[in-house]
Amino acid sequence: MLDDLVRQSRQDIKKGSKSFALASFFFSQKEKEAAWKLYSWCRYCDDVIDHALTLSDAQSNVDGLIRDTHACYAGSPPAHHPWPAFSQVIHDYKIPQKYPLDLIRGFQIDASGSKIADRHSLLDYCYCVAGTVGLMMCHIMGVNSEAALNHAVDLGRAMQLTNVSRDINEDFLIGRIYLPSTWLKEFGLNATNFLDLQKTAQLKEVVQKLISEARRCYASGELGLRYLPLRSAWAVSIALHVYRDIGEQVIKNVNFQNRVIVSGWKKIYLLARASFSLIPLILYRINNPWKPTKTISHWSES
Repeated sequence: MLDDLVRQSRQDIKKGSKSFALASFFFSQKEKEAAWKLYSWCRYCDDVIDHALTLSDAQSNVDGLIRDTHACYAGSPPAHHPWPAFSQVIHDYKIPQKYPLDLIRGFQIDASGSKIADRHSLLDYCYCVAGTVGLMMCHIMGVNSEAALNHAVDLGRAMQLTNVSRDINEDFLIGRIYLPSTWLKEFGLNATNFLDLQKTAQLKEVVQKLISEARRCYASGELGLRYLPLRSAWAVSIALHVYRDIGEQVIKNVNFQNRVIVSGWKKIYLLARASFSLIPLILYRINNPWKPTKTISHWSES
């Protein structure tokens, strides 16, 4: 029977991301509940920034997130949801404080109103708001090699690059642009004209660069599945296939006005495809049984 913290967290992921909710179903019960709690906290942090009425309010909310995260690590989490559940996860799985604070650093970029200058800035932002989640999930899944960390970061980056490509119009409406300024300039675009219908061909070129980066990161993320236990690899593979498909659909968009979604039937197909893609890993595991070991160092940019 689910306790209240788990029940609330499950409702959050079902409401916030059908794709992640589907993928999480294939984790073990313990990993599933921890993943729900982690997602709930990440969603909460994102909403706190997105729902701020002004940049000043957003900055104040960032300061509050940092303060409350430190309180969790000190053993005194705020009493309201999702902090008690998040506190359980970070202590149960010994998640380094650097990772959630780096995630909040990504929200600081949003709160400051800063634009993404170039490819490096884009990848750093994607690391903050998504790669860190991959690193925290490594602790939950019990990765058996530190080599897995780079792949986890890349998969998180790939998913965030997909988000950026899918949400271009929605982000613009709330004053956010995640397309690097150097890429816009390369194709004769700027922060005010890139959504003009007359500029659709040029915008597609920029989006193609996003998807190319995402493809590279997805390929790395897929290689990282070999460091996971089979059940976890199954869950992550499903999320990878669904999100990668979103990006491939985005570049077929006519004018980026309509938000891409993955239909229920397409998800069933992708679930089957993700499952079949694990056959080589299953065969590998026959002679190389998976054994968990503790991740002993923090990830850092090489």
